[in-house]
Amino acid sequence: MHRARQQLAKLLPKTDVVIELLDARLPQASRNPLLHELRGHRPCLTVLSKSDLADPEATQAWVASLRSQGQPTMPAVATAPHAGRRILQAARQLVPPRNFRLRPLMLLIVGIPNVGKSTLFNTLVGRTVSQAADKAAITRAPKRIFLDDETTLFDTPGVLWPKLEDQEGALLLAATGAIRETALDLWTIAVGALALLERHYAERLRQRYGVTCAPAPEETLLAIGRQRGCLRSKGEVDMEKTARIFLSDLREGKLGRISLQWPNH
Repeated sequence: MHRARQQLAKLLPKTDVVIELLDARLPQASRNPLLHELRGHRPCLTVLSKSDLADPEATQAWVASLRSQGQPTMPAVATAPHAGRRILQAARQLVPPRNFRLRPLMLLIVGIPNVGKSTLFNTLVGRTVSQAADKAAITRAPKRIFLDDETTLFDTPGVLWPKLEDQEGALLLAATGAIRETALDLWTIAVGALALLERHYAERLRQRYGVTCAPAPEETLLAIGRQRGCLRSKGEVDMEKTARIFLSDLREGKLGRISLQWPNH
């Protein structure tokens, strides 16, 4: 992460517009204040990535909230070509008019790990030039490509905080795969994510797992484990297996379009 921050610091002085990707399911937790500090007053387009996995109502509320703060914001699905065209058009509008053939537009894609930067990079380029996968720390070094005579695009490694002091934010990042699973206990991650989902999506949980939310999220998760047959030889629930099943369903959208953070919540 220290090396990634150094790489960003070198690229930013050459950059016209920063394209910051946030996870549409948790925009607040996935926004790295370090990136804001590094970019200074440089124009920034905020893209709510993975919006096809997020609750549309929550995403609309986040777009309205961020725009009301003067932050150009748009939702997007990184794999959609039309989304790529809209992002490029919106980014260009943030720069004063000039002859881009004489001085090409420099765009820098930034964000936390596993937010979809490399996927968007490939979509904008129109072919696979940056490795992408549904796990953290795939991109190791900045990549540059000339989109055309007027536009240069940089993809960068994901950057997390030097120290994650917000425990709920850290839990959300782990639940969606931005932090490697080795960093936190799987059961703790699953219980915390389930507790948040119960606020807005109790019926979704019942439909998916056939369980009713218990007074404590730990009890609900144990019930899910029993329903899914995650049992050890003595009939005890295999907690790690249960947590993996639940987190996999969450990350892959099998619970439907859900958001883990809402504005002003």
